[in-house]
Amino acid sequence: MAAGGDAFLDALAGRIAYGLAAVAAVLDPPLIVLAGEVARAGGPGLADRVTAALRATTPLDTAIAVTGITGDPVLLGALVAAHQALREQIIDNLRDAVPAA
Repeated sequence: MAAGGDAFLDALAGRIAYGLAAVAAVLDPPLIVLAGEVARAGGPGLADRVTAALRATTPLDTAIAVTGITGDPVLLGALVAAHQALREQIIDNLRDAVPAA
């Protein structure tokens, strides 16, 4: 990667780590997954830089990874949750509508 690309990834990783530091300090997750187009474009190199930047600012040893899921995983998760809630509501309504034997 060109020097400009390395400098960009270093700066981006620093900003991401700055935002994650508070979350990691409060929640202490075993893993933080970077998602989205920028994270996928940065790949493992970005994850390594975020890990280094996070470790430089916090005492936590939180693993950082980049998602392999394409598309919009947050939207997909919301759709799955909504579908499940709707299905449960329909089943409950049908169960309540059936007269007891």
